[in-house]
Amino acid sequence: MEDFYQSLADYINQTLSRKAISARKIDALVREAKRIRQQQGLMGLWNFASQLPARFFTDSEIERLKRSPAWSTFTRHFIQILIREGVITPWEAKMMERYI
Repeated sequence: MEDFYQSLADYINQTLSRKAISARKIDALVREAKRIRQQQGLMGLWNFASQLPARFFTDSEIERLKRSPAWSTFTRHFIQILIREGVITPWEAKMMERYI
């Protein structure tokens, strides 16, 4: 998983041409998401997830990431990690994929 987090961080940072996030930060976010899910349920998790992009990126950077060719691949892989980590269920993952 560390390799994926590093690849994702490298991809984001390269796409944005700045050091926006690190593998360590991604790992911390997954752990925080897991904690929030346990304490606040699905709605708390959705609220947390919806606020994440603005914590790290500008609106124009978010749009640049969404338009980049590999973004959907990384998104799917990240959702699979959330399932493996027990943060979301496969059914919730399908909902998330539709939303993203």
